[in-house]
Amino acid sequence: VADIRQRLAAYAQNLPEDAWLIGRGWTPDMFPDQAAHRRYLDEAFPHRPVLITDRDGHQALANTHALRLAQVTADTPTPHAGEIVRDDTGAPTGLLKETAMNLVRTLLPDLRAEEVELALRTHMAAAARQGLTALQLANDPGDLLAAAFERALAEDAMKVRFRAAVPFHAEATDEDLAGYQALRDRHTGALLRYGTAKGMLDGTVDVATAAMLENFAGHDHSGLPMWPADDLNAMVARYDAAGLQVQLHAIGDSAIRMALDAYAHSAAVNGARDHRHRIEHLEVPHPDDLPRFAQLGVIASSQAIFAIPDATTLNVYAPMLGPERAERANNFRAIDQAGAIQAFGSDFPVFPMDPLLGIYTAVTRMTPEGTPEGGWFPDNRISLEAALRHYTWGSAYAAFREDELGVLAAGSLADLVVLSEDIIDAPPETLLSTRPVLTVMGGRDTYRDTVIAAP
Repeated sequence: VADIRQRLAAYAQNLPEDAWLIGRGWTPDMFPDQAAHRRYLDEAFPHRPVLITDRDGHQALANTHALRLAQVTADTPTPHAGEIVRDDTGAPTGLLKETAMNLVRTLLPDLRAEEVELALRTHMAAAARQGLTALQLANDPGDLLAAAFERALAEDAMKVRFRAAVPFHAEATDEDLAGYQALRDRHTGALLRYGTAKGMLDGTVDVATAAMLENFAGHDHSGLPMWPADDLNAMVARYDAAGLQVQLHAIGDSAIRMALDAYAHSAAVNGARDHRHRIEHLEVPHPDDLPRFAQLGVIASSQAIFAIPDATTLNVYAPMLGPERAERANNFRAIDQAGAIQAFGSDFPVFPMDPLLGIYTAVTRMTPEGTPEGGWFPDNRISLEAALRHYTWGSAYAAFREDELGVLAAGSLADLVVLSEDIIDAPPETLLSTRPVLTVMGGRDTYRDTVIAAP
């Protein structure tokens, strides 16, 4: 708590006295008894609004001043697919889960075009430093980021290739879908494409909003499903009929099964073809559902770094699941053995976008500090070669670009990274000290360490 307040105070020094303080990155274990509460913010900021989102982006903590501005009180009704956490008297604690975050977020000032453009160019440079040449943006970029893409293209300033998403929502009309198709068809170049649509089926384990088949350990509920199954089936089938790739955020075993059922329904309605629909995260699949990925041709779009056994994983995540479900969480080996095509990503900004850190996590299931000794459920580890394949060819396949990206082969685009160390035959710890010294996209340097990779 002291660190959170110190960071916010330092941030506040460069802002007007009445400006909102916003931040992201806290985890439940940072608060006493794992219970975030507005009083921890009120003590330091009684007269200005504060809203800080957790690491995963599925809950936010508001101070009393922010709640007052948003008129969130004991009488405020709970929004659909959300939760206002309340104390014994019914008063809001300041903790807002899932859609309840919007009760306060709607008051935040809009970003300016120049801020969005600076963010894009800053993060493109950061991605190039990490050895990345192509990124898949899960969410709809919105007008400002779309315009920033166009400016970067016009100025020949793109440092990575992007595949961006279109909205996935229950109210999508035929006109909306036609617009998404037109956007996809308008951007067919090597640097910017559209064509995937992300839907949210549940929350996260840490927040107890992942949709599970059985109750969370020590709780009397099994999470927060966000779609009725019939509505989801119908909407997925409509997007599929429009030729749009659907990616469904599903973390709990119930949500994962619902997503697979929706894709099976879509194939039955529209016919089987190369849809390459995806399930994002799939952290806790039921073993019975793993073979369905290969059967349906569904991409397992997973995050290697999610298996990092840090304090949040060991003290919040695993206890929420209980021993049996924790053992099968983020089991990349079981997904491979089931014959699924797996595409690794980072879920940035939830976790760092560094693929070398992700590979280290997948092959060791340890923290960078080497804990726990022997790894967290070490039977779930995969080989370095498998992790590399998932980060390269697997991700290219998920973007329908495996013929030109993800491999070094004649006819492919000249995207490559040169590392400071040979990671193939080295111990896994070498991954932690290895860094990119040269990143090339389309035959052009996007990052070069001027000391090590001098021409």
